[in-house]
Amino acid sequence: MEFVVRIQECDDDPELVGKSIACEITDFSGHGLHVLTDVALVPDTLLNIKISIDGSVSSYGLRGEIRWTKITDNRCHVGIQFEEDEGLVAWVADFGSL
Repeated sequence: MEFVVRIQECDDDPELVGKSIACEITDFSGHGLHVLTDVALVPDTLLNIKISIDGSVSSYGLRGEIRWTKITDNRCHVGIQFEEDEGLVAWVADFGSL
């Protein structure tokens, strides 16, 4: 499943702020996401996340923070932990508890 994250805050690379980055979800839970992207991202980056499920009217507006990254085969693996907000309530209702 593909989606886009918008960089809200990135102290290590301020030029990324405001940019939208395409990502591919490889795993998810009520706590967060493991995604792949072609853009090298760094931990502690804050994200605005919008996920729309194919074939569904559901979409989720979430906020998260990059907790870890790992570069493999020129792709960046990213671990994102969700922040608690109203978007997370809908996500947890559909995909699991905190």
